[in-house]
Amino acid sequence: MHSPKRILRSRERELLGKRDWHPLASRGFTLIEILIVLALIAILSSIAMPSLRGFAAATRLKSTAHAIRDMLNFARDLAITERTSYLVVFDLTANRYWLASSETFNLADPSTPVITNSVSVQSAQPTTEGTTALQGTHPSRTNAILGIPQKPGYNVSLASMITNHNFQTMQIDSGVDYVYFSPTGSSEDTVLYLQDQRGQTMSIMVENATGRIRLQQINSQQIEALGLAHESSE
Repeated sequence: MHSPKRILRSRERELLGKRDWHPLASRGFTLIEILIVLALIAILSSIAMPSLRGFAAATRLKSTAHAIRDMLNFARDLAITERTSYLVVFDLTANRYWLASSETFNLADPSTPVITNSVSVQSAQPTTEGTTALQGTHPSRTNAILGIPQKPGYNVSLASMITNHNFQTMQIDSGVDYVYFSPTGSSEDTVLYLQDQRGQTMSIMVENATGRIRLQQINSQQIEALGLAHESSE
């Protein structure tokens, strides 16, 4: 009868012998296997790339619409808070927009933004001794962005604008126009159209009585009716 130690050693030799019969178990990938994996990755990437480009373009279009909506809401809130008129000016030719106040907006040359000085302004104030003291006014968030042009997202353009100034409705495709907010928060019926390089279009609508802003995706029939249809660059 075999002792337990002999049985254990015999079992160890058996296991070592089986391990020797599988020399490929610890071997890495072959060059052919690596090339096959790389080819599969390239094929899948080429299939997914158009969808990824379309997703990125749609994201830029929506981000631009949200940024403009935020600036319009900011201008409306400023008009109500400061009891003065504010505007958001759109330069369709230069593809840019900026915040303006009724005090700085130049109707004679609306394409030139008036940038306020964001540093502290010192004004002379008389004292009881008859001398003059300098009193500083601190910069505000409004001064930091007032008159500074903003650009839409990459490959997103200010395509067209329908305005209703003085009860006259017109559509402009170039030049400069604006959205006006009164101290009560009211505005004028306005629609701004944004378009990306694929022809996808979104509208930003401003209501007259309330100054509320709404976003909407525009379908292909509406795009053609507005004369905004164009061939995709992709």
